[in-house]
Amino acid sequence: MIRFYGFPHIPFMYDEVSAWARTGYANFHDLIDKGVKGDGHPALIQVFLFYWRMVGGDSEAFFKLPFLLMGLLSIWLVFRVAACWFNCTVGYLSAAMVSCLQYTVMYSQIARPYISGLFFSLMMVWCWSNYLFNKQHNHTLRWLSGFVLFAVLCCYNHYFSLLFAFITGATGLFFIERDRRYQYLIANSIIVILFLPHVSITLFQFGIGGVGGWLPKPGPEFFSNYLDYILHFSTWMKCLMACLIITAFIFHSPALQSQFKYRVIALCWFLLPFFIGYYYSVYRNAVLQYSVLIFTFPYLLYFCFSWIRELPMKYNWLMVLMILLIGTYTLAAERKHFDIFYHQPIEELVQNTVSTIDAEKGMTCTVLMNEPRKYAGYYLRKYHHEIAMDYWPEMNFTSYISFRNYLSALNTDCLIAANIPTDYLILIQKYYPYEISRQKGFTYQFHAFSKKQLNDRLPSDVVYQQTLNLLQPAAPWSVHLAQVETDSITRAQSFHFMPAVEFGAGFEAPLLPLLTNNYNVVNVSADVSGVSPGNNASLVVSFDEDGKALFWQEKPFSYFIDSSESSGTVFYSISVRDLGFPVTDKLMLRAYIWNKEKDDFLLHDFTVSLDAGNPWIYGLIEPIPKQHP
Repeated sequence: MIRFYGFPHIPFMYDEVSAWARTGYANFHDLIDKGVKGDGHPALIQVFLFYWRMVGGDSEAFFKLPFLLMGLLSIWLVFRVAACWFNCTVGYLSAAMVSCLQYTVMYSQIARPYISGLFFSLMMVWCWSNYLFNKQHNHTLRWLSGFVLFAVLCCYNHYFSLLFAFITGATGLFFIERDRRYQYLIANSIIVILFLPHVSITLFQFGIGGVGGWLPKPGPEFFSNYLDYILHFSTWMKCLMACLIITAFIFHSPALQSQFKYRVIALCWFLLPFFIGYYYSVYRNAVLQYSVLIFTFPYLLYFCFSWIRELPMKYNWLMVLMILLIGTYTLAAERKHFDIFYHQPIEELVQNTVSTIDAEKGMTCTVLMNEPRKYAGYYLRKYHHEIAMDYWPEMNFTSYISFRNYLSALNTDCLIAANIPTDYLILIQKYYPYEISRQKGFTYQFHAFSKKQLNDRLPSDVVYQQTLNLLQPAAPWSVHLAQVETDSITRAQSFHFMPAVEFGAGFEAPLLPLLTNNYNVVNVSADVSGVSPGNNASLVVSFDEDGKALFWQEKPFSYFIDSSESSGTVFYSISVRDLGFPVTDKLMLRAYIWNKEKDDFLLHDFTVSLDAGNPWIYGLIEPIPKQHP
């Protein structure tokens, strides 16, 4: 029920749209060359989707169906392997957890090589276990053949499921009887031989560096964050897990010694891929993320529950019911899975664009979509709309100046900004000052702006704002008043940066009291004039703790004002979450103008503000703030 909720209208995630876009090739050669090599994953799932699309079309439901079914079968296999290794009670507890955790639910709903890898690896382990340890079966070659088949599928599915297949094969060498060792080695050799056709693709993919370009290297907190994520960042789930482990020790199994080898295998199988991925990510190229540990995740559950003896069915039912109730409640209410997962970026951006244009009939509108044309086209066709859009990846904006030139050339009444970076939103609002629509979700934000005020005013997204008053500067501002000048005609004040002035106007305040959540966005802007060509002044933003800058960045005036101009707005924007360090009560926000080359110019306006930000932006893998807009 959890996995099929909303079916057949479960939207594509971004990665799924990418996979869909790489299935429309005319031949197999182009599929491998253009659709597989650049993806960074082995070919199996992309090739499967290529032919699967030929069979039944490219709807979300049809793409997802095999993975949903593999997700269901994985629950059954989790039980089967646990019952084979330990007992049925361990199997029920493990299967119940897998059935309702967001970790396994979400990846069952995604047409990517994660739940398929879990299914293949569980089948591989089930066959491997029956071949090595089940003396009641006479069909040893059948189980060995099954092990070979699913190990090969693991190899072609994902590189971490390939790693797990290698670890599983190597583990068997410690337990295989002498008279079957030759047979087992031949089986493992066949697995290697069957993967040889893919080696050239693998070498190419390792050569281009995988996902290290956007995935950060893991830190020491990765494992604790992973455990938090598995347990829904929920006190309820943590207490439940603690109670189950305590129960396992209280009702411990009399067969602890005979099951010792399985307990060691389970722990090693989970830890080895983790440590290999961790150290490879730290010292070579970042590859470790929660998704790649799903193939060995059941063995962590096995280890935790392995101490318990087989209990009567009524106690099994009671514990399973507790897991399902608490797991489903925290999945829906605390993780808000059905609110967040069912609103995916490409579909939501297109739907909001369509609804905004329909609502503002009579107004001309420019749509700027920061997504590939083909991705947006999928949902435009789905909803039978033809809307002219400018696509950010195709516009080749080389600087803020080129983007400003784009805006100044527009003559439409409104501008829709779909997933546009926050610093560019500041510039958009110089030309389209009124926001008429806004929506935020997992990895997307949608804004629609108008040149004129409409009747239905959208509530401000600003949670904090301070503008420098040059006549009466108050905390948190500091200004050298001797440099403040008043225009004799307009009576407006400005701060005069003269050749002798390197610093003169700045903002400094503790960050924590200003925040409503850690996803707030800090925006800083300054209006300057009298800027000569070659000016080297910069807008600087830093975050300091105990006098030490944890983050420091400057934006030179030349980023915003070209050599033919003498005035303009310089600005800076950053999400607090993206700073990469915790916000403490000692963290200070500083913003100032650095006149490093002692140039001569005027500062007219200096504003520091915080937007509410997007608390849902990483809501499927991070905690959801208690306070959010």
